[in-house]
Amino acid sequence: MSNIPVYAHRGAARSIENSMEAFKKAVKLHAVGIELDLQLSADGVAFVTHDIDFFRLAGNKRRITDMLAEEVLQLKLGNAFLRKFLGSRVLTFDEFLQFAIPTGVKLNVELKESFLGKNERIREVVEKSKDVKDIHFSSFEFSVLQTIHAMNTNVQTAFIGKKNTDWDYVFSIREINAIHLNKKFYRTDLMYSIWNAGFPIRFYNIKGNEKYIADPHESVIGWITDFPEKVLKLQKRQ
Repeated sequence: MSNIPVYAHRGAARSIENSMEAFKKAVKLHAVGIELDLQLSADGVAFVTHDIDFFRLAGNKRRITDMLAEEVLQLKLGNAFLRKFLGSRVLTFDEFLQFAIPTGVKLNVELKESFLGKNERIREVVEKSKDVKDIHFSSFEFSVLQTIHAMNTNVQTAFIGKKNTDWDYVFSIREINAIHLNKKFYRTDLMYSIWNAGFPIRFYNIKGNEKYIADPHESVIGWITDFPEKVLKLQKRQ
């Protein structure tokens, strides 16, 4: 039976992504881990949100890097109806940690583009996470992960790779602990090359109906999915 950790991507589906509702649902569904995204406001507050702007989630085209924290906290998330009558608001990372730490859930924290060049803020986020039992930080940006590595805290990091990534460079350094890949690269030459270079892999965009979930390749150390209940059910069935 497969016991690969299952991470709920931005919380569980059918809830507003990266919202408290989505995270509570993920825990209720018994997801072992939660994947979340962090962006920085203009005054350096880490918020749990994916996009650099809020057009998709709040109908607001302003970039988070141009907004003060107090402005971000006034936003309502969801479709037009939800924003008018209900609406979730954007969580700060501090608020998320207050919820997550007591649950014991594993965390995959992706640091987005607003953290580029903000080494002090990167270190601050890592320090705030010291009470999380199992956490790793991921990013598309090597410099962000290198800042964490330089802290010498043994905090785990993961580089999010793409087809056009300079893989020769990735394989030449040892400052990251794992690779995150889209599931379309499962059982491809790229997957085998990464594993042969000594890096374990977490795959994202998992839907929960992939047959290989029940018998994963030895390189796999995590599934990142919108549907943790489906992945867990398939693992349990096997």
